[in-house]
Amino acid sequence: VYGDAMAFEAAIKEGTTEAAVLEPLPTDCCGSIADMSQERLEELEGITYEAVRKGEVGALVLAGGAGTRLGFNFPKGMFCVGLPSGKCLFELFADRLRKVAQLAGSDTLIPWYVMTSEGENHKDTTEFFGQNDFFGYVNDKQEPQVFFFSQGTLPCMTEEGKILLETGCKVGQAADGNGGIYAACQKTGQLAQMKAAGVKYVHCFSVDNAIGKVADPVYLGYCIEMGAELGNKVVWKAEPGEKVGVVGKRGGKFAVIEYTEMNEEDSKLMDENGKLVYGAGNVCNHFYTVEFLEGVEDQDLVFHVARKKIKTPSEDGQSAVTPDVNTGIKLESFIFDCFNKTDKMAVLEGPRESEFSPVKNPVGNPTDSPDSARRMLSDQAKSWLVAAGCELVNPDGMGQVEVSAFVSYRGEGMAQLKGLKVDCAADVYLHVSDPNQVLTLEEAEAQVQASQGKATLADGDNMSATN
Repeated sequence: VYGDAMAFEAAIKEGTTEAAVLEPLPTDCCGSIADMSQERLEELEGITYEAVRKGEVGALVLAGGAGTRLGFNFPKGMFCVGLPSGKCLFELFADRLRKVAQLAGSDTLIPWYVMTSEGENHKDTTEFFGQNDFFGYVNDKQEPQVFFFSQGTLPCMTEEGKILLETGCKVGQAADGNGGIYAACQKTGQLAQMKAAGVKYVHCFSVDNAIGKVADPVYLGYCIEMGAELGNKVVWKAEPGEKVGVVGKRGGKFAVIEYTEMNEEDSKLMDENGKLVYGAGNVCNHFYTVEFLEGVEDQDLVFHVARKKIKTPSEDGQSAVTPDVNTGIKLESFIFDCFNKTDKMAVLEGPRESEFSPVKNPVGNPTDSPDSARRMLSDQAKSWLVAAGCELVNPDGMGQVEVSAFVSYRGEGMAQLKGLKVDCAADVYLHVSDPNQVLTLEEAEAQVQASQGKATLADGDNMSATN
């Protein structure tokens, strides 16, 4: 594994691998939400809702990462971006999944699989869900419909391939990358459980996309209708130099092409409409059939080299010390390494402003941070209110506007709020306690009134990180 990873890295740098031979996506597998009529959107939603009612849809979140870059030393899903509701990422996802089941008219919840990392991440995650009563994600018998499993690990190494110790008696290990999803699903029994439950389609998403539409009925319906066994929801790159991989073809096969693998000419290439040819930005938002997940083998993956600050033994060897500089390498596979296995891929472009708000950088950063995620969620809520005929007072005010997923998943179900006045100078949280409830105009007015005068969280402010 080490030898193959080092050889692949060298080949990429030298341009001697077929990874350097790129092709754009074929148009017959691509679609765009922005180009769809309301009738078309509802048609695709209907396909997904039928599958949900039949128990054929599952959701899987990649939750093995910690919030270290956020100054938060716990699983990232436990992090709160500072919304008026105070909800963490895990709870936001739970609410959206519950709403999809309600919109589908399903008597059961969508099975939700949570992939953690071994050790503290898994322990902290499972305990956190338990302490919060699984965020209401339970069936009629009060049995949790959340299923936890851990990805695998690989030993940490020196540049020369020697295994590193973390303490005098413990080998240093690290998670095997998000490409570990396939072996983990197979070896921990998750795939067997999916098949036994009748699940056919799985929406896989990253834990740090605060605005992500989990089990998105439009996206899943599109992939199911296309007969895809693998799907990608993408957002188009803002500019050629944006550091994000793109979905395309490499060596005639589907692939995610990392920005480091593209030359300047390819990255700037435009089509006749002035749109980037290699612009389908990969945001770790994938659709799978269970059969595809079951068919991926270790040899279908490529292991990549990541230089990291590897813990080393203390002087007495009894504990581990984290160095200030990179001291070794971790080997990791990427979730998209096996995308060349299929010729049945569907790619759906979504609007960046309503699809992708990653929480990666610490508070105070203008992009990919809690601050930017809050702004995007607030802007989305404001747009829904305006579309429903509500009036925004001080629309550019410092207040945050949040609409609970129980009220609306994608802006639907808000016509009864026409005429509501919302002062954006203060935080506003419009909510109901159950996805089956409808927020009335009178209730919304009372919630707006109760919010007046409440302090807002400005960009750069610290917030409580967990419930």
